[in-house]
Amino acid sequence: MDFSPALSINSDMTDEELDRYFASCVPLSNLPTPPPAKEPTPATPRRLACHPPRTPQPSQPCTSTCPSNVAASPTLVAYAAHLANLVPLNVSTQRPHASVIQGFLLRAGLPDDIVAFAACILDGLSSRFAAAWRDALAPTNDGRTTQDLLRTDAHISPDVIVLAALSLAHGFLVDRMRSSRHWCVKESNGAFQVHQMEATKRAMLHDMDYRLSRISNDMVQRRLKNMQPTNASPSLAATHDETDTKLPRRRNLGFTLQGAAVWQHGVQTPEPSP
Repeated sequence: MDFSPALSINSDMTDEELDRYFASCVPLSNLPTPPPAKEPTPATPRRLACHPPRTPQPSQPCTSTCPSNVAASPTLVAYAAHLANLVPLNVSTQRPHASVIQGFLLRAGLPDDIVAFAACILDGLSSRFAAAWRDALAPTNDGRTTQDLLRTDAHISPDVIVLAALSLAHGFLVDRMRSSRHWCVKESNGAFQVHQMEATKRAMLHDMDYRLSRISNDMVQRRLKNMQPTNASPSLAATHDETDTKLPRRRNLGFTLQGAAVWQHGVQTPEPSP
């Protein structure tokens, strides 16, 4: 059986003979190699095609809120509020908007486990993430000043941190991941740009030392349990109402005992003289 000279360990062929051999090789198939499958890109909204996406102003929240004709479920509202509260306090002078995060979750349609995994990512961020995030979003030049960092902090909403956490969780748990452009155009409804999304994801991964695998299933399940909306029990509320109605009557209770003393309003007094 003849072996290929390229796979032979002991070969006495010269370089010229090897060149002629490789030049005479034919491909295994005459069919062309198909191009790699491209991820379907979401349709760009008409307003984005006419005007580039604007950076939200510091005094105005992002406009990618939940649609007015769609009522958010109590579970969705609880998830959005929980994710907003997990963003570190020192990342920005403004806090994430729960209504904007509701829009993220509604358009993304993620399973509960992925949302809980994103909450674990946010909860794992350290106090050093704020400086790394602002530095990643600042202009890449050596003449940066404190005013440049404050300007970056004022013009970029911290909602992008929650969006980046959802993107990282989805890409880690789902085989068919969505691109950053998909998250910026569809899930955020054009509120953020691709470079802002990429910089935020890099800062989060660097802060966690690229160790998303340390988030276990038990951590996700505990987080998911804590994220559920809390409703007061009807029986417990009825018990409180019954107790409140009985307390005033107990304070006005008074009784008289036969003997040498009289109890009135909880005070013992001697029996009146005959």
